[in-house]
Amino acid sequence: MISATFIFKQKSSDIEFETLDASIENFVTSHPEYLGKDQWSNSEKGIMAVVYYFLSEKGLEDLKVFSDHKTAKINHTKWYESYQVVISKVIQTYGDGKLDHVTNTKLIS
Repeated sequence: MISATFIFKQKSSDIEFETLDASIENFVTSHPEYLGKDQWSNSEKGIMAVVYYFLSEKGLEDLKVFSDHKTAKINHTKWYESYQVVISKVIQTYGDGKLDHVTNTKLIS
């Protein structure tokens, strides 16, 4: 399992951003490698994070070449003050089993 965390501080939004964002979200969530996502915000720092989980790196590779993602990346300074992407290989998850989470049932070794 691979996770891709997109951490960002947004400065603006417009119709172009909303259209690209919806297109990218639809692409990711309908991809056969997509397993689920988490979203977090830190109001103190004014940042947000979205964590996407994929079965393998193929999901990420396909996202990288998706035309709307490439357009958004080229124009990121219009909408984001700053951003960071963290790609991780999920090697283990654990807990008490009471939290419904994608990693509880779909972790592939």
